[in-house]
Amino acid sequence: MNRAATVILAGLVSLSCSSMMGNKESHELTLTGSPSLSSAQGTAKVSTTDDGNTQIDLDVKHLSPPEKVSAGATAFVVWVKDANTETAPHNLGALKVDENLDGSMKAITSLRSFDLYVTAEPNATADQPSGEQLLRTNVEMKSLNEK
Repeated sequence: MNRAATVILAGLVSLSCSSMMGNKESHELTLTGSPSLSSAQGTAKVSTTDDGNTQIDLDVKHLSPPEKVSAGATAFVVWVKDANTETAPHNLGALKVDENLDGSMKAITSLRSFDLYVTAEPNATADQPSGEQLLRTNVEMKSLNEK
């Protein structure tokens, strides 16, 4: 096969794979830490699901036990808050923290533009954040009608 045919074939394969995968938007974001948890580091991989929601894969390293960050805290809770409205934050659930004080969580939200943050809370089912935003980032996904 000559070079021109190889280039054209490679382009067609690439286009075919892109259309099969739906050209889903994906980003990896770094979370900014607060002075209260200065050693912590976090990344959030966000992507668009087949039905247009936002999938969040959150990984955090070098946490401290929640009770050392905030008196009475027992869990690190992950929140999303719509960046375009004054609606209350939504509890996505608690980080699963291992013996090395590394945490992770997978979640899906219908929001496309939102603040994502972690707080130390008295329980994993808190209905509003009471603690400081320990790690945070802002997520801006394209609206579904943007290409």
